[in-house]
Amino acid sequence: MKVSGFTAISRVLGFLRDAFIAAFVGAGLVGDAFFAAFRFPNMFRRIFGEGAFNAAFVPMFGRRVADGGKPTAMQFANNAFSTLLVVLGIASLIAIPCMPWIMGKVIVPGFNPESVSEIAQEAQLVEARTKHAKQIFFSLDADKNHLEEIQLHDLTLVVEQEKSLDSLGALLRIFEPGAKGEHIVLDQSNTVIMPADGSELKLSAEQKELVKNHQLFKLTGFEYIEDQWVLTDEVANIQLASGNRVNWISSQIGATEENLGRVAELSIYRNHPDTLALTIKLSQITFCYLLFMALVAHMSGMLNTFNIFSIPAAAPILLNIVFILGLSIFVYGMKSEFPGHVLAWCVALAGVVQFALLWWACKHYACPIVISWPHFNADMKRLFGLMGPGVIAAGIQQVNLVIGTIIASFQAGAISYLYYSERVYQLPLGMIGIALGVVLLPEVTRQLRKNDREGANESILRGAEFGLIITLPAAVAMMVIPDSIISVLFQRGEFDAVSTKASAAALAGFAVGLPGYVLIKVLQPGYFAQENTKSPMKMAGVTVLVNIVVSLLLFPKFGHVGIAVATSVAAWVNVGLLVYGLRGLVKPNAAFLRRISMMLGASVLMGVVVFALRVSLISWLDGSFIERLISLSIMVAAGMASYAGFVLLLKATSIAELKSSFRR
Repeated sequence: MKVSGFTAISRVLGFLRDAFIAAFVGAGLVGDAFFAAFRFPNMFRRIFGEGAFNAAFVPMFGRRVADGGKPTAMQFANNAFSTLLVVLGIASLIAIPCMPWIMGKVIVPGFNPESVSEIAQEAQLVEARTKHAKQIFFSLDADKNHLEEIQLHDLTLVVEQEKSLDSLGALLRIFEPGAKGEHIVLDQSNTVIMPADGSELKLSAEQKELVKNHQLFKLTGFEYIEDQWVLTDEVANIQLASGNRVNWISSQIGATEENLGRVAELSIYRNHPDTLALTIKLSQITFCYLLFMALVAHMSGMLNTFNIFSIPAAAPILLNIVFILGLSIFVYGMKSEFPGHVLAWCVALAGVVQFALLWWACKHYACPIVISWPHFNADMKRLFGLMGPGVIAAGIQQVNLVIGTIIASFQAGAISYLYYSERVYQLPLGMIGIALGVVLLPEVTRQLRKNDREGANESILRGAEFGLIITLPAAVAMMVIPDSIISVLFQRGEFDAVSTKASAAALAGFAVGLPGYVLIKVLQPGYFAQENTKSPMKMAGVTVLVNIVVSLLLFPKFGHVGIAVATSVAAWVNVGLLVYGLRGLVKPNAAFLRRISMMLGASVLMGVVVFALRVSLISWLDGSFIERLISLSIMVAAGMASYAGFVLLLKATSIAELKSSFRR
């Protein structure tokens, strides 16, 4: 339980960290930029630090400890460390200058402009995709010949697959602009444009009836002059109505009479135009985290082989402490105007601090690292040969999440929504799934080395039972009350009710796959203990393809929620393939299947109880923080109590078995 205990502390501090981020950054430009920038190095942290490197290194290092003793094993470990240091150091020096291409073309292509047009005297047709966009941004490059104003003729929205166009300029004269530039426009589809400042319009009774229950669109950075929309700011935007069905925007755009003869470049974005530049800058700062985490994973594998689990499990706590201190001092205390940069430097510093802790631990436990010029010998070829497919296999969930990030970049705010919801479902996964994987790998390796296949089967089945007895009810709760969970954890400051609703929907989608994520962590050691990393790699390739296909199918209709569901579908496909591949080793018996079915039944019954409480407490769910906290506490307490009762009543497990599992 020391491993799960430290991991639990890290997750709790992680929630405090994310609560700070949500309050100061929210789900806007800075949030999307930082989470996208952090996704790349953080993916490698989870791949290396949560099993993949150890899957290749631990069996080889353990065999050398058993066969040749500690001195021989340390020679291998030191050479591996030095090789990693050189290889990843060179990779970092190459990757950091290439971040504009990596981010703009690979990780967040949706941050690029939908269209770029050179605007001159003659008006030209400009079109851009807007499917799932919440806002449409117009960025005018005023440096070209000092063109400062352009005008938009026939500003038009194209609705879904319909060929008919809804022109926002068709009925401009229904309501004349007010003296302060206030305006309201009603088009053929009863779409309404309201003032950007949200001020109330003085409308007649007839006018109020006309605009009642119509979709609202807000314009910022435009002025309505002589029947034309004139873009006067460097960045202007149209905020689309919630639930809009707009697929495209088009307009005839040209220079105003005062700017004839001048040329400018107009870019149309789905995200704020500054998002990509900020993402690139933050990713360059955070990238060094990858190097330190790979070396930390190496030292963690060494310590785990000597049955020292506590310090490697405690290292991630330092990441959260550095974040909390950085946000408290620089953002909250000193009111920094660059919270994204503060977050990025916290990532870099946290990597250094974690590395220092593990370096000290290796020295303290008499297995100090000695850096030397690396020798790429047969051992290193074997290690990297095993590590390559192992990285892909153990990191399949992270690969799927990166795919989600790529697709989500085409919807403003989606990357932030997915991040916050991911943080919630990662709590049980981090406490149980990852800890099980860390403990099971050396245990199953020892059993298979002794040819104790029955013992290995029993260990994997026990791990699956322990993982499911906790994650099944957690998944049900996240599907039944996701909004309550998100609102209590994050809804404050810059994180509003709209962000809560969007993140909660994603959480419900991720929750479907939560038990599957844990089973992946339980099943993979069955392959890695046999030094078989190629089979999981092939299975990973299949599930990545599944995730891409399902994401692309669901995203057009469900947006970021479709990405979460696709990730869950991919996880269960991966589970099915892993089980099939281990059919000669892992043999679920009737007792195991009965207990799992009873756990599922108890979880469903618990979900009914929690849902009933949600209905009865509905008035509190949108109340103050205290009301939301009390209502969530009641539902969680009732859910835990009812689940425990149903589990014991259905004899899914016993108190003695639970105590035994937790002691392990």
